[in-house]
Amino acid sequence: MVFKRGTVNRYDETTPNQLKSVMTKPGSAQSMPATGENPSVASTSSDAPESTHLYELIAQELTQDIEQGLYLSGQKIPSVRKLSHKRGVSISTVSQAYSLLEDRGIIQAKPQSGYFVKRPPMEITTVPPLSQGDTPSNVTKGHLIKQILASCQLPSTVNFGAAIPDDAMLPVRSMQTHLQKLIRFNSTDILNYQFSPGYEPLRQQIAQRMRNSGVRCHQDEIVITQGCTEALNLCLRANTRRGDTIAVESPCYYGFLQIAEVLGLKVIEIPTDPNTGMSLEALKLALQEWSIKLVLLSTRFSNPTGCAMPKSKQQQLVELINEYQIKAIEDDIYGELGYDNHHQTVLKTFDTQGRILYCSSFTKTVAPGLRVGWCIPGDSLEEVITLQTFNTLAVASLPQCAMASFLQNGHYDKHLRQLQRSARENCAFFINAILEAFPPGTLLSQPSGGYVVWVCLPGNIDALDVQKLAQQQDMAIMPGGVCSNTDHFDNYFRINFAMPWNARVKEAIGELGKIVFSLLK
Repeated sequence: MVFKRGTVNRYDETTPNQLKSVMTKPGSAQSMPATGENPSVASTSSDAPESTHLYELIAQELTQDIEQGLYLSGQKIPSVRKLSHKRGVSISTVSQAYSLLEDRGIIQAKPQSGYFVKRPPMEITTVPPLSQGDTPSNVTKGHLIKQILASCQLPSTVNFGAAIPDDAMLPVRSMQTHLQKLIRFNSTDILNYQFSPGYEPLRQQIAQRMRNSGVRCHQDEIVITQGCTEALNLCLRANTRRGDTIAVESPCYYGFLQIAEVLGLKVIEIPTDPNTGMSLEALKLALQEWSIKLVLLSTRFSNPTGCAMPKSKQQQLVELINEYQIKAIEDDIYGELGYDNHHQTVLKTFDTQGRILYCSSFTKTVAPGLRVGWCIPGDSLEEVITLQTFNTLAVASLPQCAMASFLQNGHYDKHLRQLQRSARENCAFFINAILEAFPPGTLLSQPSGGYVVWVCLPGNIDALDVQKLAQQQDMAIMPGGVCSNTDHFDNYFRINFAMPWNARVKEAIGELGKIVFSLLK
């Protein structure tokens, strides 16, 4: 398929089983150009006409600063008051300049936060239809995933593969302090069992945080787990039996597919728009045709696309779940890593019948090794507790107590704000670097949160070939083929940007680009 700048590419004939998803096409005046120039900015002349007003001159200068990379996509620009003082002009003049830049789509205002370089809008293109054969299928590819994850742990490897935050992005010293205090002063709590559903003070803190997403729940509705993976496992086991069929996003987090394989489940893939999430039209068609037990998805900053499902669409999905009397398991592990500093709703917000099972963890925000996750399993609460009790008996006490202390003292919120800023900035750095280093025709998702970018390679390049060559140069990526049971995403890969941006990382992106160029046919 040929992608053209500024156009929408669609299948000539669309059947119900050819419902479409979207990817971003960089390169238009309002999207990221492949030359490495800063996105969203139209060129301006440095020579202003004599009749140009002062506020227009200021707007032109800011535009040039953005074009030259002084301010990156999503980055905050100086406040009205600060720029007024710096330029020696009135606040009104600067306000006029910023209003002009807003009208041109170059910057955007965020309430109580200031002005930011506007992110490019996503252009619509197409990705393949529902699933190969449009039938539920068994899961494979586990061996490849284990191999890639093992390589990501090597000290010499630049980890673009596993979505694990670098140590530099984690609150290492603060958490050390909490752990030391607990060991010294709270030996009774940390040495005894914390039977399911888990440490009560931690469940209290989580219940309070869930209100930010519009979810009102009691601490007794929450079950602490060994990371989000155990939460997903418990919720799936409580609502499925071997041979059942579940629906997942396409593409989806590879862990969804591997858990399904372990539990003996079949999966049917539903097309997913990287801007707005799972296609509800395709899901409804699948529900009409197949006996689907539940839907497994992410509605906030999905892995691998980074998309967020709008509130109205979340409500429609919950209505669909209730209409067909099935369940939905919501993986919200990236939920607090949004770039826009406002709290978004989740499916659980609209759950009135206990059909939405919510899962999350502190793995991506505090420390992967603590393995502190949780779930709100709705009407499956008692079965989940029973399964956990007779499977693992209890979650380790020390990590639970440490997380409770970290939350209670306000350290988590402070750390989270810094982490959100770092993730937002890293995303812009990586996108710009990829577009500069990779061949024309490379497509990118535009994440609104999380740690990953979804990359579509031009031509007939197989991302698995890229992965093999990258591994020889001490780089790890996650080929898109592991995010689907189909071959629809063989020319895609996922890249992790949860690491400090530095010369080594920039050089590694450049080497990846050379590999991709070498495979062009």
